[in-house]
Amino acid sequence: MGDIGVQIKNARVQMKMTQTELAKQIGKSPQFICDIEAGRKLPSISTLSMLAKILKLSLDKIFLN
Repeated sequence: MGDIGVQIKNARVQMKMTQTELAKQIGKSPQFICDIEAGRKLPSISTLSMLAKILKLSLDKIFLN
């Protein structure tokens, strides 16, 4: 679970985006993004798909990395 969070955080930071900005784009709270990045929560497939699109990540890379 943590690996997905690390990939999301790395991509978000690389895009110079805050947790708040990312959260707004997917209709979630900044705390939710924080929890995903810290490995405390796992996003649903639909949320993960939205995150991947915004952060320009492929789902293959997220799951196979």
